[in-house]
Amino acid sequence: MLGVEMEIGQKILKSLPESISGLKKNAESDQVTSTGWGWAGLTIQRQYADGNDKELTVTVVNNAALLSAVNLYLSNGGYSQTTGGKQDWKQTKVKGNRAVIEYDENSGYKLTVPVGQSSVLVYEGVNFKDESELMTAANAVDIAGIKKMLGEK
Repeated sequence: MLGVEMEIGQKILKSLPESISGLKKNAESDQVTSTGWGWAGLTIQRQYADGNDKELTVTVVNNAALLSAVNLYLSNGGYSQTTGGKQDWKQTKVKGNRAVIEYDENSGYKLTVPVGQSSVLVYEGVNFKDESELMTAANAVDIAGIKKMLGEK
C-alpha cells in the first residue's frame, strides 16, 4: 500500500506547474511523504519562489482530521471568529470548490481547499500583495486532476 501511495504522490507532484504567477518551482524542496497508515497520511508539497522574498507553498494532505476542521468553517454559517473583533478568514471558491482563506500579518495568506472526502489542498503565500493575487496563483493548479488521482469524488 505504501508503494502505491508514494507513486500517486509522485504523479501529483509531477502534475503541479513548473511555475505559478512568475514564481519558479524549487525542485530540491519537493516532498512526498506517507505515514503508511492506508490513505490517511499522504503529504505532497512543492515550494515556489521568485528568488527574493515572495514564496508560495502548495501542499496536498490526505488527512480527515484537518478536513473536519475546514468543513466546520464551511458548513456552519453561524460560526463567528472571535479574535478581538477582527476576522482574519472568510469563505471563498477556487475553481468551483469551496475554500477558506486566512490572512496573518506575520505569515501571509493561507488558502485551504477541501478535495473530496478526505484530502485538503493548502496554498501558503508569503509576500503576496493581496488576496486576489493568491487566488490567481491558486487557479494555476489542476484541482480536478489532483482529485481524480487521489480517487476522491
